[in-house]
Amino acid sequence: MREEIVNLIADDGHKLFVRKWSNPDWKKPVTGILQINHGMAEHSARYADIAERFVEKGYVVFAQDHRGHGYSVLKGELLGHYADKNGWQKVISDVYQLNEHIRLNFPNAPIILMGHSMGSFIVQAYAIQHGETVDAMVLTGCAYHTPFTIRYAESVMRIEFARTGPKGRSKLIDFLTFGLYNREFSPVRSPADWLSRDPRQVDAYVNDNMCGFLCTNQLWIDLVNGIKVISKPKNIQRIPNKLPILIFSGERDPMSYHPKNHGIKQLAERFKANGQRTVQYKLFPQGRHEILNEVNRHEVVDFWLNWLDHHVPTQKGLEKGSPSGKKPQPEASALL
Repeated sequence: MREEIVNLIADDGHKLFVRKWSNPDWKKPVTGILQINHGMAEHSARYADIAERFVEKGYVVFAQDHRGHGYSVLKGELLGHYADKNGWQKVISDVYQLNEHIRLNFPNAPIILMGHSMGSFIVQAYAIQHGETVDAMVLTGCAYHTPFTIRYAESVMRIEFARTGPKGRSKLIDFLTFGLYNREFSPVRSPADWLSRDPRQVDAYVNDNMCGFLCTNQLWIDLVNGIKVISKPKNIQRIPNKLPILIFSGERDPMSYHPKNHGIKQLAERFKANGQRTVQYKLFPQGRHEILNEVNRHEVVDFWLNWLDHHVPTQKGLEKGSPSGKKPQPEASALL
């Protein structure tokens, strides 16, 4: 597998760091393109093992470091901070820019847009605005948010924003999210046990200086506002109803776990209720938040690849209404 670095320049001049994984010896047409969107307080390099599995099947994989993360944080910029203003929409625009780059370079290959955790919310927002530019949407480590949970999160974010400012970093927010998630697995060995049952994966995260940092209050507000937008039925209905949607997660992921009505099931039902035709979800028993870094990750990826074989066309995807091969269109305006 070959790894290359692609540097893109966003509309506002921000430099986007992108990893590309491929097999230079692959002789057949490209099976498809996997466009990965990582989670909060991590970065694209953590998806190299997943990329390797996909590259073996003839895929080309792209993963960008989102603003405020990884190598997209340049000298003088803040780790864990999208932007001072319009951060959420800027991140969506960054994803569009990478998608446009992909479509220009692989005009006939289907594009699978995948997002984990924070990335899963970014992907949903992207599909609302630009769903015609991708051929499938895959969400991992996602969650279902009720109006009450959104209002509660908003109130906490506003208090911390007023207390320490937009660039402050709240230990209270960290405790009410990641801290409480980790308590679900007490007694714990580390502050990140909630991510995976595999101690090697947990240690790799804890020892990575590009992971586990506190994000700014402004990023949290941007994220909650983004979740508020993607949770509205009128916005969900803007996702093309022919777009196949796959949601999979660890059954014990504390972001979505409920003993009677799991959040992932509720999320799938929300998509179906708002017109999505092809929605499938799967929970892996005892799995935690990073299901792609779990002890049974090979089983998880096998399931994912099999689903793609059955739901996403290859180079002849245009016969099934796939957008692949369309000329990139001007970016749609942001939702208000």
